[in-house]
Amino acid sequence: MKLKHFVAPGITIGFLIMIAGVTAGLGLIIEKQDGMHDRTKVAGVTTFEIMLSHFIPQAGLILVQAAIAFAIMFLAFEIHHVGSIPLAFCLTVWAGTAGVLLGNSNQQLTN
Repeated sequence: MKLKHFVAPGITIGFLIMIAGVTAGLGLIIEKQDGMHDRTKVAGVTTFEIMLSHFIPQAGLILVQAAIAFAIMFLAFEIHHVGSIPLAFCLTVWAGTAGVLLGNSNQQLTN
C-alpha cells in the first residue's frame, strides 16, 4: 500500500472540519455585522432558535461535502477502502458537525 492510502482519510476529515468551521463562523459574523442578529433578538427570537436556524442548513452542506469528498477520494484518487463505507461516512459527517460547532463557538468567543 502506498502512503496516500493512509494519509487521504485524515486529510479529507481535516479539510471538512476546517471548511465547515469557516462557513459556520462566517455566516454568524456576517449576520452580526449587518445587524440582523440584533434585530432578531429584539423580535423575540431565542439564541437556541438562531443557532438551530444556522445549524440545519450547515448539516445539509456537510452531507453534500462529505459525499463529494468520498466520491473524489474513491473515484478520482482510487483510494482502497477496508471496512464499512457507511460507518466511515457517518464518522466524516460527525467530524463536519464538530467543525460547525467549532466555528460557532469560535465566533461567539471572538465577540
